[in-house]
Amino acid sequence: MIVAGVDGCASGWVGFIVQLPSLATSVENVDVPSWLRNCPPDLSCLAIDTPIGLFDNARQCDIAARKLLGTPRRSSVFPAPCRAALVASSHAEASASNRRTTGSGLTIQAWGIAPRIRQVDDAITAVCQQWAFEVHPEVCFWALNGSAPMKHNKKSVEGTAERMALLRTVFPDIDRHLLHRPPGVRKDDFLDAAVAAWTALRIQNGEARPVCKPECDARGLATTIWY
Repeated sequence: MIVAGVDGCASGWVGFIVQLPSLATSVENVDVPSWLRNCPPDLSCLAIDTPIGLFDNARQCDIAARKLLGTPRRSSVFPAPCRAALVASSHAEASASNRRTTGSGLTIQAWGIAPRIRQVDDAITAVCQQWAFEVHPEVCFWALNGSAPMKHNKKSVEGTAERMALLRTVFPDIDRHLLHRPPGVRKDDFLDAAVAAWTALRIQNGEARPVCKPECDARGLATTIWY
């Protein structure tokens, strides 16, 4: 049996995989949409760093996550786009579509991950949500750090160091995995997948909590962020 944390990266998706009960770990490129359509028989829990459940107004979990993190890490939680914005061919078009639907434009950061959001949104169902859960890495690190946000941006040298120090406490092989991560996987993508895997373990063990009570979108997807 395995649990996994996944994050989008330049090469597609990177997965930090934990074998149970041994807690042996591995890092590899994975096909998240395929997993969602046909759950691997040995996969027990999947934590995905991508919005699950989209609305024509603000998601309450995004608001709750920003409040939990405080300044300055709150800025890492981008407002999720509405579904209509995902089919746009440019940021300007997507932002205009999002503004018509929600009253707010779409950040360039949210547009940057729109292809990953669409991949997940096209593949996931309410049935998948028995084992597939949305996470946000900064909220996960907040929990791993004793309910305190990270001091530094994840892409900085200091940010990498403080996140690696935390991850070493739960994944002793983390330094080896960072050194030998797959091509196309940036350090921050690797860190995000690893802390998502830690949350997947918490979900598997019944220890995880949502940032707010789940709300259902138009497709019946339960929407919240787990940590």
